[in-house]
Amino acid sequence: MIRNRIFAATSALAALALAPQPLAAQDTAPAAMANMFGKAEPLTTEQEARIPAAEQVVARIFPPGTYAKMMNDTMKPMMDNIMGSFMDVPVSEIAKLSGLPAEQLPQMGEGSLREVMAILDPAFEERTKLMSGMTMQLVSDMMVEIEPSYRAGLARAYASRFTETELADMAAYFATPTGAKYAAESMLINTDPQVMATMNEMMPTMMRLMPEMMAKAKEAEAQFPPQRSFSDLSQAEQARLAELLGTTVEALRESEPEARKTKST
Repeated sequence: MIRNRIFAATSALAALALAPQPLAAQDTAPAAMANMFGKAEPLTTEQEARIPAAEQVVARIFPPGTYAKMMNDTMKPMMDNIMGSFMDVPVSEIAKLSGLPAEQLPQMGEGSLREVMAILDPAFEERTKLMSGMTMQLVSDMMVEIEPSYRAGLARAYASRFTETELADMAAYFATPTGAKYAAESMLINTDPQVMATMNEMMPTMMRLMPEMMAKAKEAEAQFPPQRSFSDLSQAEQARLAELLGTTVEALRESEPEARKTKST
């Protein structure tokens, strides 16, 4: 139970750190997922004509290899620092995030998550580093693969937002030494250590706000009926659910927790 709660909190933190990175659906994705980020309106004929000029600008501000550089030079070190700092958070603070009853908090001893996991799972840190590294590599490979599509999308966006004259002005500026340097750094500067260091405020703020957020979420959830268990469903609903999941009613009934089975009888 403790390990599951810790894993959930750690996974949530990792997801939060990775959330700002843009993603793109693959051609092989199901139709329901292919448009999960919305569909762009077609460009007008005039905007289409500006794409070559926009591509010249994009080639300056988002040259090939930008994603790889961003992931390797900034995101990986940032994730390592986040996970390292998270391991040193006091256990009592982690417990607040895990939903432990408030009356149990004063009973918790001094110490960090690192100490707890050293007892429960001596290989936790090494395993976490390995999984984090594999995840970052997977994300990096994915970002590199979609980079050409992202660059094409940037060109369409610039073509739709700027006139031919404005694009020409940008291209002229980016052709200067200062403009070229700015263009090459414009995307990366958002992940500069000087900027990312301000994220150090995230953990204390999250710890302070999380109990209030959880209380509000619990209050909001109270207005809805509880989630139904399999035994709460009608026979028709049970049959349809089994069909959707590619299994049988009997298998789903057997997989239902005993506590719910007992409650329903």
